[in-house]
Amino acid sequence: MNRKALTITYVVKAFPCNYDEGYGNVSIAKKVHRGSGETYLFTSRQALRYSIVNWLVEQKVWKYAHLTSAEGVKQYNPEQLNEQFPEEADLFGYMITAGRGKAAKTRAAVAKLTHLISLEPWFGDQDLLTNKNFADRIQENPDMANIETGYGYYKYSLSVDLDKVGEDENFNHHLSKEEKIKRVCDLIEATKFLFRDIRGRREDLKPVFVVGGVYHKKSLFFHNAVNVDFKGSKPFIKQEGLNQVLEAKYEVDGKELKVGDFTLLGIQKGEFWDDLEIEKSSFDTLDQIKEEVKKSFNE
Repeated sequence: MNRKALTITYVVKAFPCNYDEGYGNVSIAKKVHRGSGETYLFTSRQALRYSIVNWLVEQKVWKYAHLTSAEGVKQYNPEQLNEQFPEEADLFGYMITAGRGKAAKTRAAVAKLTHLISLEPWFGDQDLLTNKNFADRIQENPDMANIETGYGYYKYSLSVDLDKVGEDENFNHHLSKEEKIKRVCDLIEATKFLFRDIRGRREDLKPVFVVGGVYHKKSLFFHNAVNVDFKGSKPFIKQEGLNQVLEAKYEVDGKELKVGDFTLLGIQKGEFWDDLEIEKSSFDTLDQIKEEVKKSFNE
């Protein structure tokens, strides 16, 4: 396999999708602060993984791996791993404890997610919630709560070490090429129509912009290069940093290759001020990337 690294960066548009421990009657959205003084909302990669796996199970593409707490730790059931290699254990890794004094069996994730990080600063928006309907029905005063909110663009990246999919020495699993391809393509398919259920809302996380491909080098090529800015009230994808990455070169077996030669881009028409002359939708681009995954396993 010459091209062994899949990487895709997504831009989505949503309300907050992850919350921290609150205080009193206030729900606190997850956020980070920058040296500029600006605050950015984010959703953890664990929450993102949860939604991806749930989507695949709900669509009957995957089945949940079996779990156990027999060793005092909630983990995948090693008895199942001895016989089968569930998709989520394969792609997202595991640590299986074997009891006091025994070494744990570990598998690093071969499918890695970044946090879902906002591309726009948070300005402290809050939403006042009440149960007025219930209160009116029993003729009492309503209870009230506040939840931090905001609406904007976020980005996250998915990377997969294709050469490690379906290969596990701990439990001696070596899956067929066809099954390896299916697992990676199923994962990409989930990102096409992803949503996240949170606080009674169903947030749409399907991409409005996507860039990525299958490469010889393992790198999050585009994660820090994809940014959104505004011209007045119109959002646009900043081109300068993205173009620099597309023009970047790397060497393989003495041959110089350009990142852009293996890169596919897709955009939702009408979403941004400038469509970057991209004709394909995010859906079509992700389907094309799946075809590149299939080719990489046959190189």
